[in-house]
Amino acid sequence: MKKIFIALLSAALLLTACSKNQKSGASTPKSIVALSPSAVEILYAVGAGSQISAVTDFADYPEEAKSLPKVGGFDGKTLSMEKILSFKPDLVYLTDGMHNFLIEELEADGIAYYISNATSIEAVKNEILEVGKLTGHEKEAKVVLENMKTKLAKLSDGSVENPKTVYYEVWNAPYMSVGTTSFINDVIATAGARNIFDDLTDGYPVVSEESIITRKPDVILLTASSGVTAASIAERAGWSEIPAVKNNKVFVIDDNLYSRPSPRIADAVNNLESLLK
Repeated sequence: MKKIFIALLSAALLLTACSKNQKSGASTPKSIVALSPSAVEILYAVGAGSQISAVTDFADYPEEAKSLPKVGGFDGKTLSMEKILSFKPDLVYLTDGMHNFLIEELEADGIAYYISNATSIEAVKNEILEVGKLTGHEKEAKVVLENMKTKLAKLSDGSVENPKTVYYEVWNAPYMSVGTTSFINDVIATAGARNIFDDLTDGYPVVSEESIITRKPDVILLTASSGVTAASIAERAGWSEIPAVKNNKVFVIDDNLYSRPSPRIADAVNNLESLLK
């Protein structure tokens, strides 16, 4: 059995892989296992929802994704290769840094895979188009991109002389935020603000409480899933003098909207711009 592997480490690599795939006569995938919520959202957005056989336990958008068979969570403790293989996939949709442990066995079994590595809004757009091509829905993918472009066009030009600074709290035990290689950093910048940790190269760096306080963010974004509130932020020692706290600019956001590199990322940018006003 001829092995065909589609592993996206960069846009160029994927296009090369797709080209080889077509030359070898490989058909459009009919049984896709999607291991992240954003993968599920992209597949549905480009019109490939009917090609999905199973999804991550956390797939909840669009609504119909909730009823699809589940294969487990994000890591090796909850993901079973046996369960994945039981759906006889001809494509497994992975996320770089999270599902790499599955690659060796997928290759050994001759199963094609796609690795998402979205580090910016532009990378998300590229992924949408590439997944559209890969699944036989290139036209639909282009429509999705046009819709995203329309939404982003509603923004101001982004050239803010003194942009407001934003602290995005991923978690608080330990404190974790976003760095330059997270697409969320790009969401913040595109909305016309500046991430207070845009000098850190890790996608999701662990940061000290002192560094958050000394960087004096104008806006603080808290994820709804963390359960942290604006009131509890104000009770943290030393936080009452942070501009965001003093000026009531602490917001609890829908982290599914902000944290998933999917077409809805354009909605996240628009939402953030409205919060910055």
